Amino acid sequence: MSDVLPTCQEARGMTTIEEIDCPKCGGVIEVFIRDGQTVGESICDQCGFAIPGDVHLSLYLEEVAK
Repeated sequence: MSDVLPTCQEARGMTTIEEIDCPKCGGVIEVFIRDGQTVGESICDQCGFAIPGDVHLSLYLEEVAK
């Protein structure tokens, strides 16, 4: 059982990359995510829309859509 815990901790701390559609122009933005939060600022190459670091991505996108 103790072998499972280090693996869970390692997975939790991993940074993943998500490609999302830009909410402004529909272009592709690569967003780095760790522990449910964005890591650093992510910018759309097409229109310059920026997703700030240290925000919960889905909540932030919901706010922008309003």
